[in-house]
Amino acid sequence: TEKLSKAAAGLMTAVFATVPATDELRQDLSYLEQNAQAAGISISEAEKAFDTFNNVINETDSSVEAVSNLLQAGFTESNLQKAVEGLTGAYIRFPDTMKVESLADSLQETLATGNATGQFAELLDRLGVSADTFSEQLAQCTTEAEKQELALRVLAENGLNDAYTSYAETNQAMIESRQATQDLQE
Repeated sequence: TEKLSKAAAGLMTAVFATVPATDELRQDLSYLEQNAQAAGISISEAEKAFDTFNNVINETDSSVEAVSNLLQAGFTESNLQKAVEGLTGAYIRFPDTMKVESLADSLQETLATGNATGQFAELLDRLGVSADTFSEQLAQCTTEAEKQELALRVLAENGLNDAYTSYAETNQAMIESRQATQDLQE
């Protein structure tokens, strides 16, 4: 019975250790849900975007912030996942220097101001796309949808969406494990 008691104590310690993480996850997801509702996006699409970020970067708060920034940028349900996969591909390609929440924030600001800025401008330069040229092309767009399509096209044409797809295929077991852990916490 002593072995059983030690095992039970270990299990209870593990369960109690997950309580703060679970509470934090629930809080973060409540922010995501609120932001999705405010943007007129279904919570299931926002959660899919969150899962994509979080299953790669494994940082709940950064994933919520990144999705929220894209929602603020006005990405529609049909384009949200494309943007998430492109920015996740940038993180995969430049893991130590590109942060998804900063990329999403600077993409939002770029679309709002018409000038490539922040980490999004840095990403463009690293990809060999002139931030100034991108800003000029952005100025020629007459609608928000055209601006978003331009940004999505640049991400895709530079292989960032493909980088995400390849990573997801190659690391399927890890992604499934992270998703299972998140599902348990939820």
